[in-house]
Amino acid sequence: MLKKITCRCIILTAITFMLVSDAAASDIPAAVEKMLREIRQDQPVPALPWLKRSKSVNANCAYYRGSHNGIGITVETHPDSNRVASILLQIPGGDRTKQILPAVQRVIGPPRYSSPKESQYGWEWPKYRSASVHYASGGKSGEGITIVSLFYR
Repeated sequence: MLKKITCRCIILTAITFMLVSDAAASDIPAAVEKMLREIRQDQPVPALPWLKRSKSVNANCAYYRGSHNGIGITVETHPDSNRVASILLQIPGGDRTKQILPAVQRVIGPPRYSSPKESQYGWEWPKYRSASVHYASGGKSGEGITIVSLFYR
């Protein structure tokens, strides 16, 4: 009897974990879209509770890091400015390029380059602005990272 109860508890816990994981995964495209809408290139860095100022990587630039819905985010400003120059989103785990691509497209438009087979999508605009969505595999370690970046070349 005790074994049956323990087994049921384990099964219920596993099912609950899977449901919560699926729900969190389905929120990733919405979170990506929200971040890209709130943090815009050439606009002041918004005050967001999950985005904290960090030690600067480049001289005279402000640098921010954070995490929102399990997505790592890095923002850097133009030199001597509070305006956003680059945005980097990092989504750990399996390849999510196809899952998040529609959300990215709603914000920045259709890609100019795409290679779905290699999980790579790219954008280019005048004045040296670029963007990409791609997957970097984890090699032997297994899971990699899906990257969304908007930057100046």
